[in-house]
Amino acid sequence: MPRYLKVAAAQLGAIPEGTTREQMVERMLALMEQAIAEGVELLAYPELALTPYFPKRIRDDAEQFFEDEMPSNATKPLFEKARQARIAFHLGYAEKDGPRRYNTAILVDEDGTIFEKYRKTHLPGTTQPDGHSMVYEPYYFAYGDTGFKVYDAKKAKVGVHICQDRRYPEAYRVLGIQGAEIIINGYNTPLYPLALDHNELVLRAGAYENSLFVIGVAKAGKEDGVEFIAGSCIVDPLGQVLAKAATNGDELVAARLDLDTMIPVRKRWNFFGRRHPEHYGLVTQPIRRSE
Repeated sequence: MPRYLKVAAAQLGAIPEGTTREQMVERMLALMEQAIAEGVELLAYPELALTPYFPKRIRDDAEQFFEDEMPSNATKPLFEKARQARIAFHLGYAEKDGPRRYNTAILVDEDGTIFEKYRKTHLPGTTQPDGHSMVYEPYYFAYGDTGFKVYDAKKAKVGVHICQDRRYPEAYRVLGIQGAEIIINGYNTPLYPLALDHNELVLRAGAYENSLFVIGVAKAGKEDGVEFIAGSCIVDPLGQVLAKAATNGDELVAARLDLDTMIPVRKRWNFFGRRHPEHYGLVTQPIRRSE
């Protein structure tokens, strides 16, 4: 019997300074209600969906953007609406865990089950201006300590990574090896000349090289003088774009996936079975990190 799943990227436009969590949840609920009306079963929100993308500059008031619990009081309506409608969803946010801070995402299943969180592995930028970096995530966040996770949700096996992780083929591969059928990546990416091309390139490559579906979901628009790319899209196991955002604002990008299309693709290419990891040791050797 064919396995169909309707998914959507809930792209968010700019979040101005001073926007409250409650205001953001209202925007997110509007997209969720649209998704429910369209029969979406899995909905993905972007990285740091509840706040402005504060790591775009160094500031001393960032503590206001972190959550010490999830669901929080402000986000409970989102969780409740999803549970009532039996829609699974992905949410990126800034996490406070005692003295440590992380760029985090969670997946919530259709029955309200909150899977173990994922903390971003690859942090872009530096801890101080260097004339090259556009963002300063290592200034605010610790490097993720969870590893890459695949969640056995009721409708599909879902892997999660965040923003910069999408630029590393290893991030897709370890999720694919664990059986991921769909990978969700939420991102906030400042605009530069090839930003949209690079974004689509890595999402499509990750989908094709691992014979799975990828949902890329963006923060878009201009915040505090910095413009973020949109380009939210859904990609199939052959690297073809099934649906793509048309705006730089709040927008639902939906597609109906036939999960069984992965079967002939994986049999033909067999990228996992034909690997030769005995020759890949160099990939796992640490290199001195430059920040």
